[in-house]
This record gives sequence, structure tokens and C-alpha cells, in this order.
Amino acid sequence: MKHLHFIGIGGIGMSGLAAMCKDHGFTVTGSDRDADHPENARIIDALRLQKIEIYPQDGSYLEQSSRPDALVYSTAIEESNPDFLAGEGIPRLHRAELLSQLVGELGFGNTVAVTGSCGKSTVTAYLAEALTNLGADPCCLNGALSKRFRGGRFAGNYRPGEKDFFVFEADESDKSLLRYSPDYAVILNLGTDHYDREELIRVFTQFLKQVKKGAVLEREVYEAVREALPRRLAVRVFDAKPRRDSQYAVTDYRKVTRPETIYVRGRRSELAPTGDRAVEDTIGANNMLSFYGMRSEDFRIESSSFLAAFTGERRIVLPQPGFHTALNALAVLALLEMLEIAPEEELLEALERFDGVWRRNDFAGVTVKGAAVYDDYAHNPEKILSCLKAMREIAPGNLYAVFQPHGYKPFGFMRDQLFLYLDEFLRPKDRFILLTPFYAGGTSSFSPTAEEVAADWKSRTSRPERFMVFPDRDTLADFLALKPESGDAVVIMGARDNSLSDYAASLTV
Repeated sequence: MKHLHFIGIGGIGMSGLAAMCKDHGFTVTGSDRDADHPENARIIDALRLQKIEIYPQDGSYLEQSSRPDALVYSTAIEESNPDFLAGEGIPRLHRAELLSQLVGELGFGNTVAVTGSCGKSTVTAYLAEALTNLGADPCCLNGALSKRFRGGRFAGNYRPGEKDFFVFEADESDKSLLRYSPDYAVILNLGTDHYDREELIRVFTQFLKQVKKGAVLEREVYEAVREALPRRLAVRVFDAKPRRDSQYAVTDYRKVTRPETIYVRGRRSELAPTGDRAVEDTIGANNMLSFYGMRSEDFRIESSSFLAAFTGERRIVLPQPGFHTALNALAVLALLEMLEIAPEEELLEALERFDGVWRRNDFAGVTVKGAAVYDDYAHNPEKILSCLKAMREIAPGNLYAVFQPHGYKPFGFMRDQLFLYLDEFLRPKDRFILLTPFYAGGTSSFSPTAEEVAADWKSRTSRPERFMVFPDRDTLADFLALKPESGDAVVIMGARDNSLSDYAASLTV
């Protein structure tokens, strides 16, 4: 194969794979129905910088051009897609099948697949960044934009590197991870995003049978699959608390407030230096501002620290808040120790310098009344709960959580579990606000609606005022300009719709 045509090339997973193929000598073209939308410019512009031509997704390119050797598609592409119809007879390759073939052809020394219902994009970036901090030059393919690896020809979801290490995100949502046979695997958790627990356990059990050397497993995952684990695998278990069979566990998690005020004027290279290490340690937190091109903003850095069961008195200080961040760090540490590439203290120092990924607890600014506004990719019950817990660490006041479901089907699947989490977590004056589910085209039931779910939740709780629905973003913006005050936090959550970041920024002054 020499010429690959990507259908839906602007997607977060497809764009990274297209960049990787182009970087390794393929002729790459693509189509996308949203290529001209300004909120997608980060990805589309980076692809065009690589000389990748992008066409309307109406079949016209395939009807008029020389035929590509294969059409690359994701699970989201339906049979009725115009490019499929116009490209009848051209071989098709699912993106996971293409990646599997590519990995085999390139001959990477160590391949690491990161999966799980929550956190896989963050941990993929975290692991690649830690390897970079340790002097390695890993290749990385991710389902999110790394702040550290963003720049030039690359949007941040692909990092070119040498062949010693290839770190990639493996998607459980469509079971495409079963197409891979990596050397190492990291499985972060069991969630309720796409399947029930039993089905997800079956998927992970089969996947682990295909892993060649070792696996890092969260405690619940380990308990679910332990009887079926192949004897050849080296296994490390990480846990939220010390227990038998958990080699890595959090023993003392703390919120850390850093008093330094950092001034940011648009770009990372323009960070005002102070010459002390506290600024170096907080560069990751500052990067989030450069994604919004903010002119200047003072803010207090919030981060976290924890002791782990094996580190004695050595605290691990992380640049991001949230208990889930500590668990992510343990997963990365366990894999790094399995690779045996550096002494423990060097590994710990590498963990403490993580810039993060785009739309993960990103600070957007403050409202006219002084409430902090954040932008987050959270879109399933577990991710939403983790996000809200981190917000509670950051802001002492009331929480205004806005959630746009990333589709009607997943919204219906998660509604009950999400309600249980929220009903227990939300305080009397907190507000959880639903927006109409995101619709990207294609077949949909358009059910359940935000109004239906909110009404259901209100009927099941003793504090129905905590749940709200707004018909559109403009009306919600008026509410958020008036109600939240200094000390409160507003967080905009949701996946697939890149305009959510712009919306979060629009709420600020």
C-alpha cells in the first residue's frame, strides 16, 4: 500500500494515525465533513502542514481522482457514507487493523498499549512524556492532544520518535484493542461507558491473552481477570489503598496549593521567568492557558501530592489535582519499573514533570463575577465524578457543572449510574446542568433527551433543584454570568465536540 485515504480524517484518533502514516512515507489524503469548522482548526491545520490534502466528505474526490490503495475508516463511519459509496471496490482497512499492520512493519522494540474505560489518553501521554524525561525518544499515538508534544507539524496526538518504544492508546469502546498484540499493556479501570461490566471483563481477558510480556492492572481489573491471566505475563497491580497483591498503592493523598503567581501572555515561550524551580514544576499547568491565547491572567496553581506504599517518606508531587491523577501516576510508574530503564528516584522525578493533555482540567479563565471556568473532556460517569472531585479540591465554593453528552446512545446507557454518583456527590447549592446531546450526523434515535433525563433525576432525589436543563448555550451563558461568584467553579464537560472549549473560553472576561 502506498496511498491511504482516511474517511473522517479530522477525528482525534484518525488524524493521529494519518500523521503517523504520512511520517513513515505513505501518501495520505482524507475527507471530513467538519474540516472547515473553526473549532477543528488545531487538528486540520496540523494535517495540512504535513502536506495532507483534505477534501469534502461527499465522494467527489474518489470519483474524480486516481484510486487510493485503501480506504481507512473508524467504527463511527456508516455504510451509507458517501466516500464508501464512491469508493466501491477499493479495499477497506479499519484504523486498528492498519495500526496493527504498521506496528508489525516498523518493528518497534517495545510496544505499550494503554486501555481502560477512563484515563487512557492521559496515561498514554503521561507514559510517553515520562520516557522522554528519562532521555528516551518514544513514538506515541494517542486519542488526545498532548500539550508537551503539540507544535509544528503535529497537533499533539502523534509524536514521531525512534523505534525503541511505541506507546499507543488502545480503544475498548469498539473492541478494536483485540486487533493488537503489544509487548506490554496497561489497563486502568472498568467503567460503564459502552458495555456492562461482564462484557468488558471478557474483552480485557481476551486482550491480555494477546499481550506478550507484561501487564500493569488496576486492582479491580486484576481481581476480575486474575484466574485467566497467562502465566508468561509479568503482572504489576496498582491500587487506591494498600492491600495484599497490590505492589503500588496510594497511602497519603493531599491537595497542594502553590502560592506562586504566574503571568502568561499567550504562548509558552513567553512565560515570565522567575528562576525558581516552582515555576519549572508548574509549566504543565501553565500550558493550558496557551491553548486559549489568553493575554494575561494571574492564577493560583493547584496540584497534588501523595505517598506510595513503596516510597517510604518520599512524596510524589504532581502538577495536576485529583486523586485520579495519583492513580495515573502509579500506573505509569509501574510500567516504567517493569521496563527497567532507570533507577527509582529518576523515575519519580520523571513522573513529577507532566504537562498534561488538552481538555483535561484546563483552566479557561474567570467569569465577570470572578468564578473560575474549567474545560474538561469528561463524558462518562467515572470521568465526570473524577473531574468534579478535582474541581472541589480547586474551588471552595459552589460547583456549576455543565455536561453535554457525546451522543444519545451513550447518554441512555450511562444515565442511571451517573445519577447515583451525582446524587451522592453534589452538595445542596451545587448545580449539574444538562445540554442537548451532541449529534455528529448519521443514524440516531434522538432519545433520551436532556429534558427527559433531568425530569427523571428530579423525581428520584430529595434535592431536585441541583439538576437543571438549558435549551441552548446562549441562555446558559447568561445564567453563568450572573449566578456563580468568586470562589465558585464552572466546568464545561463533554466529548467529541471541540466547540466546547471555545464555549468555555467565551464565558470568561
